Amino acid sequence: MSFDEGNFCVGVDQHATPLTVRESLTAGVGDRLIPYLMEHQGASEGVFLSTCNRVEIYGCSKQRGPRMMESLFRAMPPNLRQAWREARGLYLHEGISCWRHLAEVATGLRSMVIGENEILRQVRLAYACAGEVGGANRGMHALFQSGLRAARAARAVAGFGRGDASVGRLAAEALQEVMQGKASRPLLLLGSGHTARSFALVEHKRCARPIWISSRSEDRARLLANEVEGEVVPWVRWSKAVEASSVVVSALAGGELPWSVEPCSSGPELLIDLGVPRTMTAVRKSFPEALWVDLEELSSKTEIRPEALGSIHRAEEVLRAHEILFALGKKREPSRTQVWSG
Repeated sequence: MSFDEGNFCVGVDQHATPLTVRESLTAGVGDRLIPYLMEHQGASEGVFLSTCNRVEIYGCSKQRGPRMMESLFRAMPPNLRQAWREARGLYLHEGISCWRHLAEVATGLRSMVIGENEILRQVRLAYACAGEVGGANRGMHALFQSGLRAARAARAVAGFGRGDASVGRLAAEALQEVMQGKASRPLLLLGSGHTARSFALVEHKRCARPIWISSRSEDRARLLANEVEGEVVPWVRWSKAVEASSVVVSALAGGELPWSVEPCSSGPELLIDLGVPRTMTAVRKSFPEALWVDLEELSSKTEIRPEALGSIHRAEEVLRAHEILFALGKKREPSRTQVWSG
């Protein structure tokens, strides 16, 4: 049997699926989804990928097309089953089309920000997590090792990763557009990971506004604060700092933050939520006059710049060469891409 026989990818992304729907597909999932699917005969192997832009399940199955989809949905936890069945913009890639999709995702060709720097690490992490829970065996190893190898080569040839192509940079640009330098009170940044750092570095260069940083990891918060001449707010005090800030930016993962403050007229003028699931919907209710920006709003502002077209073409040429290498010597089977509308 060829390595790509039975490979599939079922998922949604920012192009056709609203953020609220993408959130519903990750509710309470964590690392338990793949073992659950395997235990209930939804797939023989699996990798779960959830990023700012997409929610996807990669796997292996003896079934194909609608029969495979139905088996996968039937094997899901009850709280997710209906959400996946009815998801708007749901797509299915099988066989070599699955490999092609994975390689393009890992390269950054399907991201909200073309060539973004974070996606390759996110795909590697999803693959590694699947290995830790027993989800990655022969089929997923072949698919992901080849796809990641192709993505690294394509990114190098295209020049991706040399600048700051990231959601964090895009959020900083949106902040500049919305506030136009008006806010003088501090900016509170929740998080200290890659997206938070990317945002903070751009904001520090563009504006003299004080930056407060609060993170579950105080060591990482301190390192980032040193880079941008900011101040660390202990995690236990982040909620108090919200009311004293002009702008609050959340670059956290993990879902809704605990919040129970009554609505008030004073507080931040702008809330930017970069989480999937979103982390500040409860905070938003307390400050009804604050402007709101989330990933769906940012997605509407993105466009492919003319100078990026050459890089995209070079990346695609590299991926096509790797696709041929992946397929050579293996039993060829029809490749299909299908799209469902929930």
